[in-house]
Amino acid sequence: MRIFDLFRRSPFQPLQEMMEKVKECAHQARPLYEALMKEDRENLHEIVNRISHLELEADEIKNRIRSTLPKGILMPVARGDILEILANEDAIADATEDVAVLMTLKDLKVAPQLKECLMDLVDKVIRVVDMAAKVIDELDALVEASFGGTEAQRVVSMIDEVCDMEHHADEVQRKVTKGLLNHEEVYTPGELWLWLKIVAKTGDIANYAERMCNRIRLFLSK
Repeated sequence: MRIFDLFRRSPFQPLQEMMEKVKECAHQARPLYEALMKEDRENLHEIVNRISHLELEADEIKNRIRSTLPKGILMPVARGDILEILANEDAIADATEDVAVLMTLKDLKVAPQLKECLMDLVDKVIRVVDMAAKVIDELDALVEASFGGTEAQRVVSMIDEVCDMEHHADEVQRKVTKGLLNHEEVYTPGELWLWLKIVAKTGDIANYAERMCNRIRLFLSK
């Protein structure tokens, strides 16, 4: 009976649970940036604490998955693939927390000419995470389709969309970075360094979501 249950058990439901928590964490990036732009330090620190709490909850799910993931050969995909997807989910939440922590290191101000571009970056990054979460939601359907046929083609198309969206986020990230460097006189060297780190870490949120989806593409192509 236990062997039969192992055949039936999908490792994807915990990954989906993890991704929902990660998505919730990433979505806090928008109110985080908004609080910074309004110079609302009290609200900023509340959101930072919320992000840290969500990241901790995601860590707890991650650790539970790692400790219960079977080491046998009866899973629908290789254990290494599951762990790689999990690691990238974890990295999305970690990068979000990194952005939040960096924003607390100094009382930063946002140059008015960069506000719109920064919010465009945040929105595009969150869209990448949302689309990547939809890919994770399709994993059970992929098992039922034996990782082939029209379902696999549909998921590959979704992954292509994630990659395209991440590319657009990269373009905005470069625009923001260029804007910071073009107005470097507004900032002290320490502030400029901190802003460049914040923008890079914000872009990493989307980078890890894309990397996670490309891992799924790999085992679909096996």
